[in-house]
Amino acid sequence: MVGVLSVSTIRLYVIDTSYLLELFHVDGYSEENGFANVKNKVGEAIKNNYSFYIPIPVLFELANHIADVRDFSRRRALAKQLSEKVLSWLDDKSIYWVLTPPGNAKNINELMEAIKESANRFSNEFSNQQLGLTDTIVILEAERLKNNYPSNTLKQ
Repeated sequence: MVGVLSVSTIRLYVIDTSYLLELFHVDGYSEENGFANVKNKVGEAIKNNYSFYIPIPVLFELANHIADVRDFSRRRALAKQLSEKVLSWLDDKSIYWVLTPPGNAKNINELMEAIKESANRFSNEFSNQQLGLTDTIVILEAERLKNNYPSNTLKQ
């Protein structure tokens, strides 16, 4: 009997706030060069069917930066753009853009446990590296995905 092995690599990106600031081209937090680079990288990743995981605290941080935009009409336009994107990501069940709660919690108890873990890791580990709680949650999401999706999976 001859077995056929195929190696399949799943590419997942965990997006932090700086990437979204560039992608949304938020005034005061984005540069023309950065916007173009991020837009090209995202376009290339989508062509290759890669997925982007966005921890929900990243959206909150992005919204806080949008709220800081001085020009009222620009601020409103960015807020509307964010709202429309979030709705499309949730309604379309996008395979490319996945919003995740801390720890990928499925209920309030799991969410509270994930927040406890995030706070503990922030306090004991990441604050020493001058990383914030949102950064901690991004790192924990990357760790979770790495554990759930090994870089190479063999199918026989």
